[in-house]
Amino acid sequence: MSEPIVVTTEDRVAIITINREARRNSLDHVAMGMLFDAFTACAEGDVSVIVLHGAGTRAFCAGDDVKAYAERSAEQSRRHHARGLRLLELIEEHPCLVIAAIEGYCLGGGLELAISCDCRIAARGASLGLPEVRRLGLLPSWGGLTRLPRLVGIAHTKAMALLGQRLSAEEAKAIGLVNEVVPDGEALERARSFAGAYASEVKRDTVELAKQAIVHGYGAPRGAARLLDELSDRALSAGDTLSGAGGAS
Repeated sequence: MSEPIVVTTEDRVAIITINREARRNSLDHVAMGMLFDAFTACAEGDVSVIVLHGAGTRAFCAGDDVKAYAERSAEQSRRHHARGLRLLELIEEHPCLVIAAIEGYCLGGGLELAISCDCRIAARGASLGLPEVRRLGLLPSWGGLTRLPRLVGIAHTKAMALLGQRLSAEEAKAIGLVNEVVPDGEALERARSFAGAYASEVKRDTVELAKQAIVHGYGAPRGAARLLDELSDRALSAGDTLSGAGGAS
């Protein structure tokens, strides 16, 4: 049996593949755990940019594995949900730039996974949505109700989460949910090309500090945000000084 999560690394770029094409790259507890381990390893390794994608072109990720969901007890489901929250938080606050390369379906937990990344490159035929409330009687509670509004606003979030609106890649780009739209079958290659150029140009420490300031400074009172800006800049300057001192010793 092939591994559900596959990681390859070259020139400080990691490609993380959700390798469950037969299940539309949905996440059961095994895949979820391995995905968490993969992002943790990248944080601890010589990686600056991560590209996350699903095997094949039918789906980026269909979210939680419905078959596995039906077989879990209530306690197992609670633990699985908690793992998902920890994973998406790890991705959002990851020291590396994280790019989602989206082909095909990007629904439910799959969309929540994508919006935890820093940017999204989608193939023209991609379909993005949160069907849980209207179709399944469930909640998109891996960030669909809390992280998505920060990207696209309350009105668009309500349309997607409450009304079940499904967006094409172009529609998603128009509201800021997707950064770039490419021809079908080219999302991974475009993301890989961008990642390679970015990794050669930008210091990981700088990216990490910038991400932390964005994530934790959003919505903060003006004084707190200003302090965060100042402390981030001081931390970066101190890091450069220490690096220089270390290199001279």
